[in-house]
Amino acid sequence: MKLIKLPFKLLALPIILILMAAALLVKLVTNLSAYVMGPLMLFILGCGIYSAVQQMWTSVAILVILEILYVAAMFFAVVIETALDGMKDSLVGFVHS
Repeated sequence: MKLIKLPFKLLALPIILILMAAALLVKLVTNLSAYVMGPLMLFILGCGIYSAVQQMWTSVAILVILEILYVAAMFFAVVIETALDGMKDSLVGFVHS
């Protein structure tokens, strides 16, 4: 049985390296984008509060939608990072079995 798994284990090693590189790249991009998107989200929140005080409701709606899109983008970046780590861990478990 071990001889049957050996070619698949050897094939899994480059895939593990690719997944590790992709997970590292996504993690770096997520962290760097947080430094840019964080202050931008705070600015949009401040503009939304100002627009609500001035009763510019269409501007408030646009800013709320923009804020939701930023939060969703950051959330899905973390979901992709977690999925890549999960796939890598499962392949590493397969190689070690």
